[in-house]
Amino acid sequence: MATLEYKCPSCGAPLSFNPEKQNFYCEFCGSSFTAEHIQSLYAQAEQTESINEREVKSSEEQRDQAKQKGEEFDEDCMVSYSCPSCGAEIITAESTAATECYFCGNPVVLGSRLSGEFKPDSVIPFALTKDMAVEEFMKMCGKKKFLPVGFANKTQFEKMQGVYFPYWYVDEQMQASEVATGKKVRHWTSGNRRYTETSTYRLFRTGDIDIRNVFEEALRDKQGAQQKEPQTNREANAQEAMKYLDHYHDKKRHEMLQCVHPFDVSKAVPFSMSYLSGFKAEKREVGKEDIADLIGERMDQYARRLLEDTMAGYQAVSMENYSDNTLGQQWRYTLLPVWITTYQYKGQILPFAINGQTGKTYGKLPVSGGKLALWSAIVALLVFVVAVLGGMFFL
Repeated sequence: MATLEYKCPSCGAPLSFNPEKQNFYCEFCGSSFTAEHIQSLYAQAEQTESINEREVKSSEEQRDQAKQKGEEFDEDCMVSYSCPSCGAEIITAESTAATECYFCGNPVVLGSRLSGEFKPDSVIPFALTKDMAVEEFMKMCGKKKFLPVGFANKTQFEKMQGVYFPYWYVDEQMQASEVATGKKVRHWTSGNRRYTETSTYRLFRTGDIDIRNVFEEALRDKQGAQQKEPQTNREANAQEAMKYLDHYHDKKRHEMLQCVHPFDVSKAVPFSMSYLSGFKAEKREVGKEDIADLIGERMDQYARRLLEDTMAGYQAVSMENYSDNTLGQQWRYTLLPVWITTYQYKGQILPFAINGQTGKTYGKLPVSGGKLALWSAIVALLVFVVAVLGGMFFL
């Protein structure tokens, strides 16, 4: 499968997207270029990559065919490519759409992974550089007093990676109606008697509802997937190179990504592969048909909640009937920017994530048992001293 590399028009060195300046910057000669300039220069190359749609579909077709035959399909298979700069063999997971050459370090975009029906509609470019992301993480660490010695060190997070994750965003216009019973209870006292009055009302609500930006992750849950033993040194090196992926292809990945939401989707721009240069990216593995029912249920829940919010003032409301009619839906396949890293502590791999647009952080920080024990001892000593002094005062 072909690869695509973005190079500086001035000197030919590798070119990456700069989140802080929101343009493309060459670290070799210092030149900078607008996104529009680079996209126009590489328009023909990106179009050539899009022609390879048949190649992109092959793995999806193989999986569908395997399912029809009742056979197993290896979702975690690796695929090899040639680096356009040095010729080294690049081995990635089948879902990887952008990476870097492990030998020369140059960014490589696997363009045909994001072409045809797999081409995203939009992308939210990174707004935080790696240094800015590390600073945000250090701020979070600064609020914790019981971190292990040396944990809050910038050098610990040099391996932080910027990754674009695939998501579906859905807008829906509908007409919804609900019938419910509402009750109001009134109490009063007259003389020696206490009275209770219960009034029952039949409630009708109907209206046009517009729900926007309902989102769902477009990666498959690989939790519990068995990793095959490498047969060659090349495969072993590939598994080591892809180790950063292992921690988020499961329930933890989903939790991690959920916790760095929300993203401001109004800042999304039409997709161009050039935005991926210098970052890693994952292509979608989940189609509309895979999550249509889930999205439908969420839309119903949101619509019902909106209608029920108009039924305020009753002590109790019980729904009798709900119905809706979808007038239109718009689906957008969008890539979201996230900085991720991991930290090994006492045999555990702790994942951390930072929203690449807003700086919102996620991570369960480790606790130093020694610091916690020392603090507990100090508190216990202070309590003991206060108790002793208080006892002497009352003698």
